[in-house]
Amino acid sequence: MKPAIVVTALLLALSACGGGGSSSTPPPPPNLKSAQAPQQPYTIQSTTLTATDGSGNTYTAIFSQTPNSGTVMFNGQAAYSSALSITVLQNGATIGTATSTDYYLENPYSPLGISGSTNGTSWYFIFNSTNPLPTTLTVGDSGPIGSGTYYDATTNLSIGSLTETYSVTANDPTTLLLNVYASGMLNGNQESETITYTVDASGNVALSSVQLTVNGQTLTFI
Repeated sequence: MKPAIVVTALLLALSACGGGGSSSTPPPPPNLKSAQAPQQPYTIQSTTLTATDGSGNTYTAIFSQTPNSGTVMFNGQAAYSSALSITVLQNGATIGTATSTDYYLENPYSPLGISGSTNGTSWYFIFNSTNPLPTTLTVGDSGPIGSGTYYDATTNLSIGSLTETYSVTANDPTTLLLNVYASGMLNGNQESETITYTVDASGNVALSSVQLTVNGQTLTFI
């Protein structure tokens, strides 16, 4: 629900006819400080990111996030939905998949819950509390997004919990970074994920990086 960007400065050479010359480098433009919050849910076309561990293994994460058309029923009420998918490969071989569907109300956007499957285990998640992002994101902002409980999709028993928070950090003159953190427990396993988006002044959003725990290692896919 996260890049090295090179800013090139022009070297201005000033010279006088028959005399010596001097040069100076103008200062780079300042980083973007604030931006309109992107409209939720986000649309992220299928994006491939990579990471490498300390042993030289190469990992690939294929990420997509796509709103669906129409409404469906979730937890007894009509809701809009959005599909999210992450597939992780190690040295070209698939080692993990996670698919989920987010459910929410629109105008204003209000998340209700999630249903999904992680490596064959089906579950659903219901938000106990939610906090909307501010309408304007400013570098240095941070706060809660929401928290809730996981349930087994077959037995309806509680199998974990999750909390989401966010922060806004500087990136470059035209975009800032919106970092979304999720942490909790699912079926006795620690869950931790960070998704970082770039946001421009008008609120246009793009995927920047994803941080996941893979085989006990925290990897940042960029």
